[in-house]
Amino acid sequence: MSLPVFKLATALTATALASLHQADLSAHPDRCPHRFGEPDVSVLDQTAAASSGWPAHAFESARMRRTPATRAGAVIAQTSLARVDLFRQLVVPAGEDEVVISHISRRLAGHGVTESQARKAGFAVCVHLDELASYDLWSEERPCASPSLPAGTVHISDMRHTWRADIQSSFQVVNFYLPQSALDEIADGQGLRVTGGLHCPIAERKADSVVTSVAMALLPALIRPEEASKLFLDHAWRALTAHLLNTYGSPDARLPVARGGLAPWQERRAKEMLLAALNGNVALADLAQACRLSCSHFSQAFRRTVGCPPHQWLLSQRIERSKELMLNSDQPLSEVALNAGFADQSHFTRVFSRIVRISPAAWKRAQQR
Repeated sequence: MSLPVFKLATALTATALASLHQADLSAHPDRCPHRFGEPDVSVLDQTAAASSGWPAHAFESARMRRTPATRAGAVIAQTSLARVDLFRQLVVPAGEDEVVISHISRRLAGHGVTESQARKAGFAVCVHLDELASYDLWSEERPCASPSLPAGTVHISDMRHTWRADIQSSFQVVNFYLPQSALDEIADGQGLRVTGGLHCPIAERKADSVVTSVAMALLPALIRPEEASKLFLDHAWRALTAHLLNTYGSPDARLPVARGGLAPWQERRAKEMLLAALNGNVALADLAQACRLSCSHFSQAFRRTVGCPPHQWLLSQRIERSKELMLNSDQPLSEVALNAGFADQSHFTRVFSRIVRISPAAWKRAQQR
């Protein structure tokens, strides 16, 4: 099972997301050594390892491409960086705008009042990985209902309004900032006109296993963003946005949606581009542009034509390339791994063994008998 290709009628299950995610990153932050080539993301990493309780190696400083001063305003929880144990952030290009994904936690009570943030045309989706027992919330300086929030709770804030909170207990959240342009792009690709935005107030204490699964699957990418492929990040935020529109949006009209696959020249061009970047360092938007399609239409058409999403097809090509190299060259497995688009031999062995059900070395010996 794989992540749905932005099909609003299809639920994104935890099993589906795990299937997608394990193809690119280990589900455990302490076991994700492989690298896919550098994705086009910005990252800010600020942690306090001594008080966090996370594995010490998880706090290896990620490359900081922008300073805290320029990126702190994108922290959707508006938490003070000086008062949290862990803060990591990915900034993923989304057309002319950016999707911001943040992981923030504090193990002890007493964070206090959050900082104000400029109004923006977009939505903040907050996923609570741990219970938030005590806090007060204001919107436009008016008090809001502030029930305790169990782990797994999801709520959405319209960032055209101001928000402020007094966080009194410990917390751990993953936040997604989705600009209005990102929602419009996904809705347009699905033949929808969305006028009411997203509605999931904190007072409803919604539990959403789909959104929680997306958040959990992105944790390793937040720890080591250089190891996440562009295709994985593109697919994750687009599938999440499609789910949010379907579940919490208010579409007022449905338009005809194209149902065809790729033309032969489009399929050929897309596969050429994917094969030229076996490490996954190619953006979905680039593939779609080369085929003269929107991202949503391209993803649907590719799956109808090929039978699977682009990232899964690319993974199968890595495996086939590695088999070809093992059969027809004397390269050691470490070189085979790199030449087939894997980060290193460990990554190659793990993925090959999971898919082929036998280790590369054992497979090679079996072919030589």
